[in-house]
Amino acid sequence: MAKTIDYEFKRGDTKVLNKFRPTDNNGELLNLSDVDQIYFTMKKNEQGNAILKKSINNGITLGEDGYYHITLEAEDTSKLDAGIYKYDIELDLILDTLFVKTLIEGEITLLQDITTEGDRI
Repeated sequence: MAKTIDYEFKRGDTKVLNKFRPTDNNGELLNLSDVDQIYFTMKKNEQGNAILKKSINNGITLGEDGYYHITLEAEDTSKLDAGIYKYDIELDLILDTLFVKTLIEGEITLLQDITTEGDRI
């Protein structure tokens, strides 16, 4: 079962999500190979189109601490409407067949910002 984590922050702010380590169905830590992948996907609702996507080497990095980190850059959310968005983080392992596991899911609440890109001098 996926872990649920919700976030709330101002749109246009840089946000580093909770670090995590992928595990198998028994809770054992997994060492990913070069062909395995982690995906972060954010949508307005579960059936909608992806508004924001990240993957390993494209916003998802493996830190020296052995944990994966996802950074939402300011430009990722600065043009989005304030409101509630759905997201999940999915692990895709390439074994003999594709093994897929949703690691984390939840909601991101983007709050209205005051200083926007047009206000900067």
